[in-house]
Amino acid sequence: MGKKVLVVDLDGTLYSKNTFHEFLKYLLVYYFKDFRIFKFKLLLVFIKLRILRFISHAKLKYWVLGLIKNEDIDYLDFISKLAKHKNELEEISDTSFDIKILATAAPSCYATHIAKTQGFDVCLATNIPKSGFLPGFENLREQKKENLINYFKKSNLKSVDVFITDHMDDAPIIKIATKTVIINPNTKFSNWLKENLINFEARKTN
Repeated sequence: MGKKVLVVDLDGTLYSKNTFHEFLKYLLVYYFKDFRIFKFKLLLVFIKLRILRFISHAKLKYWVLGLIKNEDIDYLDFISKLAKHKNELEEISDTSFDIKILATAAPSCYATHIAKTQGFDVCLATNIPKSGFLPGFENLREQKKENLINYFKKSNLKSVDVFITDHMDDAPIIKIATKTVIINPNTKFSNWLKENLINFEARKTN
């Protein structure tokens, strides 16, 4: 019998907020309090360029990851500030699952710490590419599914028994999961799930 696997998304699912947006706020305060004015202003420029849509979300993330490279950031302090946004998902404490995977487009620099503190066995997140910026470097959509499948092959896992997400970006994984739990689905998302004959449970959170 194969191992029972739980896969959980991060932003909007494990936490009600977008953790990367919260991380940007945290970094601004971090640089300001530490009198790192150059990096504070540079980060503000990055954010403004994104707000004005001069750069993509992927480019913003790439630049931010480059900016904080080799920084001694207290990620556990950042995670503690996210606590008020955490959704209680009963599956995470369900001992019937053999493997629990946090799969997210969020940066691995803090996502790995979240995974450890929340009882996950594995974290599949976004790492800064060694070969320079590539538009598809984020652990997102098809790339997220491919990274998950590659992990399954290496670990001899057979199926995604339960997948928990809030976003239609996760359609590639939803289609291969045995069961999907959708957090706070809107009408468009619910209709798509029904049209595609997806076995899902809709769940409301605060």
